[in-house]
Amino acid sequence: MSSDSIDIATTSSSGGAHAANNSATSNTKKQNMSPPFDSPLLADDDLFIQGMLPFVGVGQYAFVGAVNKKMNQLYKDYCKTELKKKPRKVKDGICFSRSAEITDTFYSAAFCNQPRAEYWLRDDSSNKAPHHDNVCTAIAKIGTIMVMKWAHQQGFPWDEWTCKKAAEHGHLEMLQWLRAIGCPWSEWTCLHAAKGGHLEVLKWAHENGCPWEQEPICFYAAEGGHFKMLEWARANGCLWDNRTCAGAAEGGHLNILKWSRANGCPWDEKTCTAAARNGHLEVLKWARENGCPWDDWTCALAAGNGHLKILKWAHENGGPWYERTCALAAGGGHLEMLQWLKENDCPWNEKTCTAAARNGHLEVLKLARANGCPWDESTSRCARIASHREVIQRLCDNACPGSRQEGI
Repeated sequence: MSSDSIDIATTSSSGGAHAANNSATSNTKKQNMSPPFDSPLLADDDLFIQGMLPFVGVGQYAFVGAVNKKMNQLYKDYCKTELKKKPRKVKDGICFSRSAEITDTFYSAAFCNQPRAEYWLRDDSSNKAPHHDNVCTAIAKIGTIMVMKWAHQQGFPWDEWTCKKAAEHGHLEMLQWLRAIGCPWSEWTCLHAAKGGHLEVLKWAHENGCPWEQEPICFYAAEGGHFKMLEWARANGCLWDNRTCAGAAEGGHLNILKWSRANGCPWDEKTCTAAARNGHLEVLKWARENGCPWDDWTCALAAGNGHLKILKWAHENGGPWYERTCALAAGGGHLEMLQWLKENDCPWNEKTCTAAARNGHLEVLKLARANGCPWDESTSRCARIASHREVIQRLCDNACPGSRQEGI
């Protein structure tokens, strides 16, 4: 975290006297407080502030100030000093952060208490802080109702994403409070409750009239291994489709896949593809033994993700493969995989060299060319766009089509 952001305790017009009182109180208690570790750095307050905290940085209260009372006071003193040294720079960092989720600084403030959040959100005179539309959404992620009440009183806007964020992180009380005060919601609330595995949140939202997209809920429940959620969703009329079995295979949840099939859930080639892509051999075996269809993407994605054991099993059991299997192996930098594919007569084309060049895998490119793999101008173009110098030099030295153009 850079010093352009800051998390600091409550300040006021009497902040100087308040800081002095805190310092005096801290010094009075200091003799009665043993350092947590037998370290000269922690025994000397000034040494700790000057020697350690600059490496930690401002905006990291949750990692320093929450350790114990002594750390709390030392960290607040350090942050106040930083604010005095460069207030305009710090203020700019606070008010004009463009992070999609605000910044870690605000999360730290909102997590701790209302006064810290109040300070952090205090607007400058221009009132142009571009992140203010996201303040309530950020607080909903933390789940601090007290801070949310204050933000609402100050007029910070909220929308459907506020409820969605509370549901996604399992904050049922926050969601209940938001709805009681009139915050809108949408099908995203149920969807992200399911994605996060929060069954009680999903139940409450559904029972209180929240709309839902049914098929994705079953998919997320299956993918996350949330059997009780999937069972509840089905018992309450939630629909499913091929994505449910694919989600179970994606997460490697064989018990959920078996239950889904036993209860009539459809499947297609994507179930085998998902199992192969994520390295779940037992899931793939069971699916095939029970009649699940597959296509060449099973071998291709096993190769692309480095799952040689799965690739071997699939090929030995009749799994189809085509040129993209070698291309994905090369693009992933899987040298041993590509060598095995060539030894077993998997076809390849120019896309193998192009994929290796695009991702900077020089040794893979060398192996492919040494074994007669073709290349073309797209190989040179992709290497040039990605600025892989060693690969570009190799292409030039070996007269790859297009390698002498545009300065390479």
